[in-house]
Amino acid sequence: MALTASLAIIPGGSIAPSPGTLRFVPLIQLGPHVPSSVIASHGGVLPDVKIHFYVPSDVTAAYGVDAVHAAGTTGAGQTIVIVDAYGSPTALQDLQQFSSDFGLPAPNLQIYHPCGTPTFSKAMHGVQAGWAFETSLDLQWAHAIAPDANLVLVAANPAETEGVQGFPCIFKGESWAIQNFPGAVLSQSFGVTEQSFHSAAATQVARFEKVYQKAVANRVTVLSASGDFGTANPDKQGRVFPDPTVDWPSSDPLVTSAGGTWLQYGWKWNPTISANDFYSCLNTAADPTTCFGQYLNYDASATTTEAVWKEDWLPAATGGGRSVLFSTPSFQSGISSSLLQGSRGLPDLSWNAAVDGGVLTYIGFLGGANNGYYIIGGTSAASPQLAGVVALANQVRQQNGKQPIGYLEPVLYQLPASAFKDTVPLTFGTGAGVTALDSNEQYGTGIPGMATTSGWDLTTGFGSPNVPLFVAGLAAAP
Repeated sequence: MALTASLAIIPGGSIAPSPGTLRFVPLIQLGPHVPSSVIASHGGVLPDVKIHFYVPSDVTAAYGVDAVHAAGTTGAGQTIVIVDAYGSPTALQDLQQFSSDFGLPAPNLQIYHPCGTPTFSKAMHGVQAGWAFETSLDLQWAHAIAPDANLVLVAANPAETEGVQGFPCIFKGESWAIQNFPGAVLSQSFGVTEQSFHSAAATQVARFEKVYQKAVANRVTVLSASGDFGTANPDKQGRVFPDPTVDWPSSDPLVTSAGGTWLQYGWKWNPTISANDFYSCLNTAADPTTCFGQYLNYDASATTTEAVWKEDWLPAATGGGRSVLFSTPSFQSGISSSLLQGSRGLPDLSWNAAVDGGVLTYIGFLGGANNGYYIIGGTSAASPQLAGVVALANQVRQQNGKQPIGYLEPVLYQLPASAFKDTVPLTFGTGAGVTALDSNEQYGTGIPGMATTSGWDLTTGFGSPNVPLFVAGLAAAP
């Protein structure tokens, strides 16, 4: 979940979060509402603002998930646990609508409230509404990747995360899930800047470390979104720490950190103005769609491109960097010590997290014409989809008489390079719009980002999975 965000209106009356003072909001990046008239069996683009969107068939084709599905591996017999705060009053109905619209199997969903069922309100400065968006995103896109897996939603209450009040409920729910669904895959869409623990870090983290140790013992794979603010993460009051930071629990060595890429499926971003000029344009233009048209201009004839996720127009960027809570774990011993500098480095791997190229998610709790599909991005989109990929591998392992993969990190770092698509620095645009995507520096913060390089790096880890080879690699592991 994003821990500081406010709602900003973008053309068409839709909403997108940007850094601000609203706290305890899911780490998702909300794009526009998409009219039903432009939704088909494949993704498209909103012509006025040139924001692309994907449906399940786009994502499964882009990553090779469709080939795994065609071979009969769809997550059957597996369980994916989604952990959020509050949940959504229409979580099941939204998931059923999404499944029906895109030809997916009817979902099997169990919902558990570890601290009692919350009374839903769209007030509270949008806190519960934000979590409802997050919940539907997580469920629908885990289902899209592993359509025959069982889904369990753990909806905790309250949602505080830049502190300790809400943590006990979240981890009570996780402990319940780990105990009741051994061998499952668990996706976390929450995080807290490591430095926010202050002097309580050792005590607080040690308490929750027991839950992750229990996950290891029960062969539960735990994933967590790496963050949406690059290295510029906030404290509880929304103030950005002055040095590069990362989020916990994504930084925990017992957790697989899911970073973000920018997947441009069959098109290529081609800005004709700089980010600075884009914001100047927004401040002066009578019609802001002109600004979006110039900055989000694209080449429709290009082949698929995948870059580090850094969208300065939001602004947002993938979380990644060096932990201050955890030293370099043994599974990262093969990574350059000059890069890690004695710390746990994250993320471990990545998946599409962009909004321009975000995933369609059905939202049904808003009422009336506001219900429907929204474009959503963020590393909270990456984590549940990667959880779905691990569930696919667990199905193959089960068919081969093996236990679930469980603790993923030691296996992940032994996979061959062919199991990933390396994310390297790329340059986009023409004229004044030429832009290099080569780090996860959050636009406008002045906090240095980490460099995107060939091979494993502190912005995308190994890059995104080449899903057929990734699944085969996990299936072949002992």
